[in-house]
Parts: sequence; structure tokens; C-alpha cells
Amino acid sequence: MRIAASLIALMFLAACATAAPSSAPQPSGGPAAGAAPAQSRLTQMLAAAGSANAPTQAEIERAFGPADITRQDGAGAALTYRLENCALLLLFSADARNAMRLTQSHPSARRAGEAAPSLNQCATEADARRRS
Repeated sequence: MRIAASLIALMFLAACATAAPSSAPQPSGGPAAGAAPAQSRLTQMLAAAGSANAPTQAEIERAFGPADITRQDGAGAALTYRLENCALLLLFSADARNAMRLTQSHPSARRAGEAAPSLNQCATEADARRRS
């Protein structure tokens, strides 16, 4: 059931990508080569997906703001955040206490042909959108 829900959610995410070329400047690759970027609080939340201390759906929504697309499917849920350069699909399932916990996080490019951004890049973009 989780696999089917994941595949359906990924199909919805793929539909978010547009084929139109962008005239906006592409984001730089990040800090200087060799320097490890510091992980933000949002990145740490996403990286905890699937672990025993994974954030709940409510914690994610407080940190990231309301999702652009929310889907409830049986005992699972999917949130999609459509950012400028990143589409972020977050999958949740109920734990033993019936709390919806983050099980998977999938960053992808918003435009066809572009490389998928990292979780850190998506989290940084989500944080900037939330603050504006």
C-alpha cells in the first residue's frame, strides 16, 4: 500500500514539472567547492524521514507553512510544496500512536531537464518563501 501511495504521489509530483524554459538565473551550486554547507533546521527535519524521531505532519506544516497540495489517502498523507526551483514531496504514515510521521522526502526539479536539487537546497528555498 505504501509503494502504491508513493508511486501515485510521485506521478502527481511529475505533473508539476513544466516544459517551458526559464529565463530566470539558475541558482549557484552553493558554497565554495569542498566546503560542507551547514544543515538548516528544516533540512534536519527532512533528513529525519523514516526514523523513529521523524517529525509529525503538524510539525512539518508549522515549519514549512501550508502545503500547495495536500492529499490524504487511507493511513497515509502526501504534502507537496511547489517552490521556485524545487518541488518537494513529503510522504507521511501513521505511527503506533496514530501520529502522522514523515516517512519519505523527495526533492525534484520544477522544470523539465534540470537536475534535482538537494534536500538542503529545497529546505533553504522553503525557508526563504516562509519568511517573505
